[in-house]
Amino acid sequence: MSTTRWKDDKTKEINTAIELLIDKVDDYGDSSVSYCNWKLECIRDNNSEAYFNGQNITFNIIHYSYDQITKVPDPGEDRIVPKDGLIIVYFNGNSVNYIIDQNSTAQKNLRKILSYDKKQEIVKNTFDFSSDFFIWLIYRIYNNNCTIENIAKKEVSLYLDALKGFRGNTEDLQNKVSADGEAVLNIISTLSFLLENGKLNQIKLDLTYTNHEQVSLILQSSTVKVDEHSYQGIFEQDDDYERWAKLYLLVYLEILPILELEYRTDIAENNWGTKKYIEFMNSVATKLNEKIQMKISLINNT
Repeated sequence: MSTTRWKDDKTKEINTAIELLIDKVDDYGDSSVSYCNWKLECIRDNNSEAYFNGQNITFNIIHYSYDQITKVPDPGEDRIVPKDGLIIVYFNGNSVNYIIDQNSTAQKNLRKILSYDKKQEIVKNTFDFSSDFFIWLIYRIYNNNCTIENIAKKEVSLYLDALKGFRGNTEDLQNKVSADGEAVLNIISTLSFLLENGKLNQIKLDLTYTNHEQVSLILQSSTVKVDEHSYQGIFEQDDDYERWAKLYLLVYLEILPILELEYRTDIAENNWGTKKYIEFMNSVATKLNEKIQMKISLINNT
C-alpha cells in the first residue's frame, strides 16, 4: 500500500500523540459513506529509537482497523468493507509526524483519530515529485550516471540500480503509456513516450544505499511505496513491523531528500533542463534509428 506523510502542528510530544491515536474514535461519515468500529493499538509497549539523517528519531507503530460502510438505496443493505493498516508516528526533535498507508482519506482519518477539528492541525509533509523529476531519473539511469554522492557525508552514496517501470499520460490525456519489467529502458518504449511529450505520474526503481543493498520503491507525485519483501540490508535482522517502519523512515528521511537535492543541483548547474532533455531525446532517437537500420539489413540479407 502506498503511504503519505503528515506533520502534526498541534501536538508536540510523541507520547501525547500516541495517547490520542489509540483512544476511542467515534463513528463518523456522511449520507453515502460511514467509517465505523474503529480499533487502534500500539505494536510496541515502548517507543523505539533509530538514527536517521543526523537525527535521533523516536517512533512507534500503530495498527488500525475500521469498517467502511457504503450506503445504498435499499435500506436493508449496506456494503461493508473492512479496512486495516499501519501508522508510523515519529518525533524528530522538532515535530511529531505520521506516515500512514493511506492517500486520499489520510488527512481526514488522522484528524478524526486524533480528535482534531481545525484544518491546519494536520498538514501535508510530502515531496510532490513532478513528471520532470521522474524523467530526470530515467535520464540518469539511461546514461549510466547512477551514483549520487551525499554532499554532507562524502563517504555515503546512493546508487540507482535499475528502473523497473513507469506510467504516465500523453499530452492529449487520451492515451496512457506504461512499461514494466527488467527491460523497461529499451529505447523504443523510451523514445515513444518522450516523443509524445508525456507526463509521468509513477516510477519504479531499485536503489543501493550504504548498508542497504536493495531498496525497491514505487514513487508517485505525493505517495511512496517500499517493497519490504525484496529489501536486502541491515534491517533484515529486525522483525516485520520494525523493518517496515525503519524502511519508510529511511526512505522519507534520507533517500528521498538526497534524490531531491541531486535533482535540484543538476538543474542549478545546468546538468538538467530543456537543453539536456532535447539532447536526451536526440540520443535515444539516434540509437533507435541505428537498431532499425541493423534490423533492415539483417532482413535484406536473409
